[in-house]
Amino acid sequence: MSRVDADERAAPSTPTGTATGERSRRDKTTDLETAISEYVTDGSSVAFGGMGGRDPEAAAREIVRQDVTGLTVLDDARTTLFDIMVGAGCVEKYVGSWVGTSLISQGFNVRRAVEESIPHHLQMRDVSNFGASLMFLAGAMDVPFVPTHSMVETDIPAHNPAIEVVEDPLGSGDELALIPAAQPDVAVIHVQRADAMGNAQIWGNVVNDHLKARAADTVVLTCEEVVPTDTIRAHPEVTRIPGYAVDAVVEVPFGSHPWHCYGYYYADLPFYREYGQRSRERDEFLDWADEWIRPHDEYLEGIGADRLATLEEMEAQINEIPPVLGRDGTSPRTANADREGGR
Repeated sequence: MSRVDADERAAPSTPTGTATGERSRRDKTTDLETAISEYVTDGSSVAFGGMGGRDPEAAAREIVRQDVTGLTVLDDARTTLFDIMVGAGCVEKYVGSWVGTSLISQGFNVRRAVEESIPHHLQMRDVSNFGASLMFLAGAMDVPFVPTHSMVETDIPAHNPAIEVVEDPLGSGDELALIPAAQPDVAVIHVQRADAMGNAQIWGNVVNDHLKARAADTVVLTCEEVVPTDTIRAHPEVTRIPGYAVDAVVEVPFGSHPWHCYGYYYADLPFYREYGQRSRERDEFLDWADEWIRPHDEYLEGIGADRLATLEEMEAQINEIPPVLGRDGTSPRTANADREGGR
């Protein structure tokens, strides 16, 4: 479990992923329903990847669809997927730096849960953005805490009893805030590409995903494409998560929609705006959830192929990443599109 409370300062757990362990070299591909059912269970502590892009929205909707409850979310800044999960009653506690729906509106479900206990009370435990990075750094290094000058002269330690302010034991006279490690039960992370073993490549902002994957006991990796290991080896500089840290790999095209995924598709801002409007009132949110909390293939059918293609075209004008090449030097993605008459 996570170590984020003052009464949870046990010795660091033993890391479960090693370069030669049982998770290192095997096919871990599965489907989204199976991965969530196996690894995200009632009462789990969970960290989600991305930040305003590459957010694992499809995985979060599947968590809601499976009626998972009692979750503790350990995170940095978290947007729509968290608001949806709170509105659906999945989350009991949040430890992180910021929540909302960004750009368009505030997080109305989060606000209702904190202020009115609808659908139930949400406990909030604040850290700063930098503090969130440090708690995952500590978890990834498997140490109990990381010290920092940051937050010493702020209100955060007063409202977060897990953060202790101490005098530097090495004699500088400075005060240091000790940020406790976050080691969630599971990290759910969306990336652009991964191979079947879970070696994952990220273009654009990595955020804390490389740390979350190493801090968590288990990792569910969703990706836009499962690609040959040769493709991964061709661009090792963007392989941010090693296969030995990963337990499940799920190919989920448009897995971040309505957020953008660098190099694949632009943000669907009209959809995002509609969510902001319909989540203002509880009944309207429940109607939205009835409409959109569905298996991912049905969700994409509801969005529509033309709209998704437009998002791809918009992103292609801004960002691109290297094409996927198979052993014969051709692109399997292009070949598939040619056979199917294009997307």
